[in-house]
Amino acid sequence: MRARARATGVRPAIVVTALSAALYMPSLGAQTTPQCSVTSSPAGLPAGFAQDACVKANDLFLFLAPQVGVALSGGNPMVGEGGSLGGWGRRSFALRVSAVEGRVPENSVPLSLTLAPTSSNFGAQRVPVPVPSFDAAIGVFRGVPFGLTNIGGVDVLVGATLLPSLTRDEFTVESEGGGVAVNYGVRVGLLQESAVVPGVGVSVMRRRLPTTSISYRTNNDTLSVLDTRVSSTAIRLTLNKRFGLFGIGGGIGEDRLDTETTLQAVINENVSGTPARAEARLEARDETRRGTAFINASFGLAMAQVVLEIGQSRAGSIRETLNTFGDRKANEAYRYGSIGFNFRL
Repeated sequence: MRARARATGVRPAIVVTALSAALYMPSLGAQTTPQCSVTSSPAGLPAGFAQDACVKANDLFLFLAPQVGVALSGGNPMVGEGGSLGGWGRRSFALRVSAVEGRVPENSVPLSLTLAPTSSNFGAQRVPVPVPSFDAAIGVFRGVPFGLTNIGGVDVLVGATLLPSLTRDEFTVESEGGGVAVNYGVRVGLLQESAVVPGVGVSVMRRRLPTTSISYRTNNDTLSVLDTRVSSTAIRLTLNKRFGLFGIGGGIGEDRLDTETTLQAVINENVSGTPARAEARLEARDETRRGTAFINASFGLAMAQVVLEIGQSRAGSIRETLNTFGDRKANEAYRYGSIGFNFRL
C-alpha cells in the first residue's frame, strides 16, 4: 500500500473548545511509544497508521492534561476566605471560574502511514483553560475561644464542577450526570478572622469532573478519549484579612491528581479499492502531585465580595514525548487565576 500522510487539522479554536470542557488525560511516565491494542478489518491492514495516531493522541493529551488538572484544583477552596466561619448557622457561597494560562497546539499534525510512529511538531500558543464551579462552606463548630479569636473551628465544604455536553465543528463532548460533579471537603480554622486577627485555616477538598468522552473527527477518522474520570485532592493552608472594603490573602498547598481513561484511534482506509478499518486502544491510569501557591484580593462589603486570585502551580515530573510542542514540555509549571463572587449568610 502506498505511504501517505493525512493532516488532522488541529485548529486552535477547536482545541480551545475541548479545553473549555476541561478534558484531562493521564501522564504515562517517560513512555514515548505506548503499546496500543490494534485490530483491523480485513485482517492484515498495516498497524503503523493506527499506532502513529495513538502515539500522537497520547502525546497531545499528555501535554494538555496538567493544564486542566491545575484549573480543576484552583487555589483557595473558598475564594476570599482564610479561617473558619465561626460555628453552626454561618454559611458562605462562591461562584467562580478558574483558568490556567495554558498552551495549545497551533500546527496541523500529520498522521503518517508507516510501520512506526513518527515525530511531529504540534507547536504551542497561549490560550486560557477555564473550569467553572460553585462552592459552599457550612459552619459546624465554632472552635475554642482564645483571646480575640477562636481556634479549632470546623467547616464542611461542598460544591459542584460544571461540564456541559456540546458539539463544535469536529469536536464532540459528552458528559454524564447532566454535566455536574459533586465536590466535598473540610476546613479547620487555626485562627478565626476578627477585627485584629487574620483568618488562618487548613483545608482538604476533593474535586471531580463529570465522567467525559471527547471525540475529534478528521475526514473519516476519529481520535477519542473515552470515559475519562478526573479527581483532584487539594490540600491548602490559607490566610486572609479584611481591612474595611478591601481584603488580601494567600496560601500554599499540594494537588494530588488521579485519572483513568481510554484512548481510541479509529482509521478508515481504502486498500486496492477495498474499504479497510483499523482501531487502536490504550487504557491507562495515573496519579501525580504538584505544589501550588497563590494570593488573592477581595473588594466589597463583609457579606458580599468580588475576589481576584492569581497563583502558580509547580512543575511536575516532565514527561518525555515523541512529538514536540515548540519549546514547551509536558507537565511544566503553569500560572492560573480565578475570578469569583463570595457572599455570606
